[in-house]
Amino acid sequence: MAEEFFGGSAAELATETNLLRGPQEDAEIIGRLPKGTLLSMLGEVSGNWVKIEVELVNGIEQGWIDERAIKSNVIEDNKEDNESKKSKKVSSKKEKSLNKKRRIPEDEMAVLKRESSFVYGIYGGGNYGILSSSYEEALFQGMGLQGGGFINFFLNRELTLGLEVGGTQLSGSQNTVEANLVKSGTARLVDIAGVFEYLYRDFRFFGALQYSLGVGIADFPIDEPPSASDFSGVWLKVGAGYAIEISQMVNLVLKGFYGFSFNRTYIGFHDFGLSAYLEFRG
Repeated sequence: MAEEFFGGSAAELATETNLLRGPQEDAEIIGRLPKGTLLSMLGEVSGNWVKIEVELVNGIEQGWIDERAIKSNVIEDNKEDNESKKSKKVSSKKEKSLNKKRRIPEDEMAVLKRESSFVYGIYGGGNYGILSSSYEEALFQGMGLQGGGFINFFLNRELTLGLEVGGTQLSGSQNTVEANLVKSGTARLVDIAGVFEYLYRDFRFFGALQYSLGVGIADFPIDEPPSASDFSGVWLKVGAGYAIEISQMVNLVLKGFYGFSFNRTYIGFHDFGLSAYLEFRG
């Protein structure tokens, strides 16, 4: 492939890729170039890495990219073959600059997408909760809602540590066959969670330690109805998700989870849910 990337030629990215300071995968990331970016090849090759120059809105940037991200048909402004291109010499830096400007039209300048240091956004969804009482033989189960906001900070390219703040409503009912009665109850919680997340391509895998504060209850028909504080406690949550890119700066992430509470009272919870996260890159 080395002969294909002679200096002065132009090419187009077939896929989004990182622009790096050096010709190795662990080199510093300058930013991320979108699919379709037009590049000027500088003629330097190191293994699978090629040095390029890209014209951005705020100026020209040089760096290294993986050759596999480049479209196989290298774009040329004229039909001269590789040998004649190699032998062609430009008499001055000014001529070189003009040559590159001809190859990359001003209206097709790339927007360099810098690596994010954090993401933030909002989430909302539903859950299926199971509320059990060890004080009395009672089991309530039913649907509920949840929603809130979050911010996650990147520890590296694949790991984030973040904070979620939101609210959850757990509603349940119990059928009493003998008496042909339906008992129902609802609990409302304020949630604060620390979330550790692993990113693998478009997939997300996460675990969270959450404290939920009970702020309201309604219609729990047991001998000694619990107070809101009885629903407060620590949760452990685990789950997985998938990210869908809406734009360069916005993702829609769908996450499923399972949660279990470690309450010190006689009320216990199991919670299954699905949430949609609207994620903005900072």
